[in-house]
Amino acid sequence: MVNNLYKKTIRELEKLVSNNNPEAMHELARRLVQGEGIAEDDRRGFNLATKAKELGYSPADTVLGYCYFYGKAVPLDQKHGVDLFERAAVAGHDAAQYNLGIAYERGTIIPQDYLKAFDWYKKAAEQGFAKAYYKLGVFYENGLGVDVDVVKAAGYYEEAAKLGYVKAKAQIGEAYLEGRGVIRDLVKAKKYLEEAAFAGDNQAKRLLSTLK
Repeated sequence: MVNNLYKKTIRELEKLVSNNNPEAMHELARRLVQGEGIAEDDRRGFNLATKAKELGYSPADTVLGYCYFYGKAVPLDQKHGVDLFERAAVAGHDAAQYNLGIAYERGTIIPQDYLKAFDWYKKAAEQGFAKAYYKLGVFYENGLGVDVDVVKAAGYYEEAAKLGYVKAKAQIGEAYLEGRGVIRDLVKAKKYLEEAAFAGDNQAKRLLSTLK
């Protein structure tokens, strides 16, 4: 289930919220609890997500899970947060699938399981979730739950980079620089590393200095 409102302005979202649009409530709630393009307001974010859920919008569990996981507007309850991530993930929400993958990868709240983490990342990636593509690359590069495959790793890093994920741009830039999983290409390396460096990635800045 892909977020179709991520390009909407705050004003546009507020108008949709005033018309009781649950998808807009969820998107505005997400931005409020993360302080993305708007002053952080955990209480309003939590309340909007709660209302969206009451209106039957299942992805709202992702925002509610985030609130419980990080103790935003509610007492900290990371296990309940993960349970809410799982509910939304099963319902098909890409961000929840990614967050559940993180939980299985880290193994601090639920038992560590790289295979389950990989499967949830893959589900999120299939919906175009950039960070999930990056995680698949990390898993293939390091052999987490899968056999090491630097070619597949590079492919996933590049998919994430094309979707704008800065860390992935640094990784695929380094891969092209070293010829790791791809044919060495200094032009592509410089392109990706410059984009990542411009966005503030220190790894990319360091690697760029070696090209001069």
